[in-house]
Amino acid sequence: MTSPHRSAARIQIGTTLRRMREETGVPRERVGEVLHCTLTKISNIENAISGVKQAELEKLLDLYQADEATREDLLTLNSEAHRRRPKSKIGGTIQPWLRRILDVEAIATEALYSSFELLPAVLQTEHYTRALMTGIGLSGEVLEKNLQLRLERQALLTDRKPPLKLWAVVSEPALRAGIGGPEVMRDQLKHVLALTELENVVVQVMPQGAGAHALTGTTLTLFRLPNGMPSLVSVDTPFGDHFEDGANHVERATRWFDHTRAKASGVEESRELLTRITEETT
Repeated sequence: MTSPHRSAARIQIGTTLRRMREETGVPRERVGEVLHCTLTKISNIENAISGVKQAELEKLLDLYQADEATREDLLTLNSEAHRRRPKSKIGGTIQPWLRRILDVEAIATEALYSSFELLPAVLQTEHYTRALMTGIGLSGEVLEKNLQLRLERQALLTDRKPPLKLWAVVSEPALRAGIGGPEVMRDQLKHVLALTELENVVVQVMPQGAGAHALTGTTLTLFRLPNGMPSLVSVDTPFGDHFEDGANHVERATRWFDHTRAKASGVEESRELLTRITEETT
């Protein structure tokens, strides 16, 4: 059986390679010529059914004209997947590990999210996101590129067919955090309320004073993936997201999320609380 870490790496590598191929407009037939392989093998790599050898990955990165930071990131991840010693140097304006997260998110059918501090990225407004990124020291071109990338994620809820299904549990303190100031926070809350009108978006609020719950202190996203790929658990850390896909981890995260949303306010009650907090944010 494939180890959890290896399978999670395959999914990230495969989804990123597919995005790069589509962005560069390289046909599958050309990829087959470069790797001397069938179209089935290319599909298997991109859908994480099989892994990619390091030499093959290097050829694909050359074909897709990958920048140095992306090359280093994917080759390192693939080395880890094959139990080799990883390198650590990562650079670039947009960190490659973030691009890998977005590539996984872009193909996900459903995302279950829980956080005590932040709203999920796909629900964030431009000014709320800008305040967050400024707060961690981003500025200039780096800030603008990361901001643009973050805002593009919102299209997953509205423009993609079928759209991403989102079920988010956020804490009342996160809704009262005042990120960016009262006006920014008020507009952010109005934006969340508007998105909860969509059939594919559910937001529950964990009311202040509710006490501890299964995901206290953790920002977690559980991605459900298509084409028979295993679900992935993403835990947000200051150094990037950590992925797990082991059946025991997924089962435990699912159970914790279910306990957490069961303790939160109901959907309609949460909307009422969101409305009240919006009105109180001055």
